Amino acid sequence: MKKIYKIMNTETQRYRVLMFCAGLCAFVSLCSIKTQAQTVYTLDQLKQLAVDNNYTLRSARSAIQQSKEVKSEAFTKFFPQVSAMGLGFQNNKPLINYDIQLPEALASLVPQGLIPANISLMKKGILGAVSAVQPVFMGGLIVNGNKLAKVGIEASELQMEVSADQVEQTTEEYYWQVVSLKEKLKTLASVHDMLEQLEKDVANMVRVGAVNRNDLLQVQLRKGEVESTALEVENGLATVYQLLAQHVGKAGEAIDVTMPDDFSFGKVPDMPITLRQDHQSALAATPQYRLLEKNVEGHRLQHAMAVGENLPWIGVGASYSYNDWFGKESSAMVFATVYVPISNWWGGSHHIKKKSLALDDAKEQLQDNSQKLIIRMNNAWAAVETSHKKLQIAHDAIEQADENLRLNRDYYRVGTTKMTDLLFAQEQYQQARDRFTDAYATFQTKMLEYRQATGQ
Repeated sequence: MKKIYKIMNTETQRYRVLMFCAGLCAFVSLCSIKTQAQTVYTLDQLKQLAVDNNYTLRSARSAIQQSKEVKSEAFTKFFPQVSAMGLGFQNNKPLINYDIQLPEALASLVPQGLIPANISLMKKGILGAVSAVQPVFMGGLIVNGNKLAKVGIEASELQMEVSADQVEQTTEEYYWQVVSLKEKLKTLASVHDMLEQLEKDVANMVRVGAVNRNDLLQVQLRKGEVESTALEVENGLATVYQLLAQHVGKAGEAIDVTMPDDFSFGKVPDMPITLRQDHQSALAATPQYRLLEKNVEGHRLQHAMAVGENLPWIGVGASYSYNDWFGKESSAMVFATVYVPISNWWGGSHHIKKKSLALDDAKEQLQDNSQKLIIRMNNAWAAVETSHKKLQIAHDAIEQADENLRLNRDYYRVGTTKMTDLLFAQEQYQQARDRFTDAYATFQTKMLEYRQATGQ
């Protein structure tokens, strides 16, 4: 019997040592200050870094520059098309070789050597020519091509706005995830402190025989759960830090964020009534709607260009040429050209019809997506209202959890409640604060989504 008791006593001591070590390591990890130098950023600074460094926006800026190059290329079509060519050759024998034989009666009259007996031409020579053609009428292809290139630039700029909204939203989401996790760590640290004090109190009560040892074990188990949760939250926070750093162009650097000035467990932000917009009027301010309009305009110009491909083309020009094939010669001329693509209408009419159908589809897409954008605005505002109500509920729950924890702590001290009830009240307190933190972050992101949905 003594041997069994000694084994049990040894196991109990080992359990105490293990629990103490685990608790000490986790608590040190929970409360330690990172030794690596960190740069702390505000939310606005993070947004600016994302604008400057994020790959999505760099790609969007490159797309705008490419569209501008297309516009510059299209503008050159207004100017004369100049071409030049040159030719030089050297043969092993003349291309033209002619023996001259005069009739005997005539040969006797011509002085000797006056007329060569053989003529050789074009054994070598050069030819050069340059021409310029000025388009006068090209079926509207040049004019409409330039207009289409301008639409391309405007569409790229609008796509840049859409991309900027997406980058801003992602930045805010990462920021509020960091804030939420940091606040949860603070809550866990507060709960851990409460459990530390409770463990001491219960240990003293066990020592004097006021409560049984089972209550102490429950506190220790609960403290172990809090420490384990803290480690999980810290790992999650480290991951979000890495994602945020990569997102704003600071990959591999240690960064941190400032906490929002107006965040408080005892305060609920007012409902932003002034944020509400007239959705029908706000539609035209959204980059998504303006992109749809540019899509219609682009298809209209493509239809006009398809028609222009089957209209006559008129141009005027001038050319100059020089050669020494039969002696040094040069010539210059002016000319006018008319090109009528008669046979193109056989297949061109179908091409025009295709572009006409595409234009009709773009118009229907504008109408259909406009309705969806209005629905998006309605849903975004409903999400703002819902998130604010949830935030208010979470705030009230904190007050209730605080009071419930206080009562259960007092009841346990006088012996009118069980340890399980006290620990459950403490768990509810932790959950209530976590829900408030999450609700606060959600409310902030929902307001941003509404501002973006209404083009603010």
